[in-house]
Amino acid sequence: MQVATKRISRDCKRYNFNAQDPPVLSIEPGETVEIETHDARSGSIRKPTDLLDKPPPGGFNPITGPIYVKGAEPGDSLLVQIRKIEFESQGFTAIKANVGLLGERATQFKTRIVTVENGWCQFSEHLRFPVRPMVGTIGVAPASGEIAALYPGIHGGNMDNSQVRPGCTVHLPVQVTGALLSVGDVHASMGDGEVTMLGLEIPAVVTLTVNVQKGERASRPWIETDDGRWITTGDDIDMAAASRMACNEMVNLLMKKLSLSFEDAYMLASIRANLVICQSCGPGKLPVTMRMEYQHTQ
Repeated sequence: MQVATKRISRDCKRYNFNAQDPPVLSIEPGETVEIETHDARSGSIRKPTDLLDKPPPGGFNPITGPIYVKGAEPGDSLLVQIRKIEFESQGFTAIKANVGLLGERATQFKTRIVTVENGWCQFSEHLRFPVRPMVGTIGVAPASGEIAALYPGIHGGNMDNSQVRPGCTVHLPVQVTGALLSVGDVHASMGDGEVTMLGLEIPAVVTLTVNVQKGERASRPWIETDDGRWITTGDDIDMAAASRMACNEMVNLLMKKLSLSFEDAYMLASIRANLVICQSCGPGKLPVTMRMEYQHTQ
């Protein structure tokens, strides 16, 4: 008899990654879980007249969880395979006055409601495009204290990495016993850069399978994709520092995976890997997130 997949309601929402939060579910490595997520504004934006001119109820960027994973200990990595993302029928994107990469030109608030149906986003009467499902925020609890779900870090968090999508496996460095995994901020589409500060924000159900890699001791989150890429990450207020972080992680990964010297891994990264901006909505004000991609299989 097939065991039913466990499911977590979006009512189990948090606004921070915190080691003191009690888990809402405990699972064995290898189990598959369905996680309901809110949009980044907890459902408060439903029509074009709902603007980003006031804080959302409860807080920004709600995450669902946390999930306790049995056997996960500091020094391990949590391997989270994104299997499926199912959207509700409506999402939104918006401009917040004076915010974003072109904040000096964005002088007014504006919201656009976008319907999502049969794999397509209907942006306007004459413009539609295919969905590009991705998870904006995924992470584990920090070793101590709390980190707001709006921010990225070594725990994962709000990486806004478009490659955290169905078919990928995210490696998250475990900080506390049980890892305490949480997920939120799903987008039906998001351009690399997320220049306004928002993607196509939408409630969703994320199906994922969780495993534990004992002793992996990753220093930062990294990603494996189903098309044969390794992806490292970096984040910092300074874009140059975020770039160096992602590149340094890639060189270290190539050294480990391919048994290369630093010099050879550095040269290989330069001629084969791609350095990409994930999120850059407010350089100098908010952390910029970067990724570096290496195609290790054809």
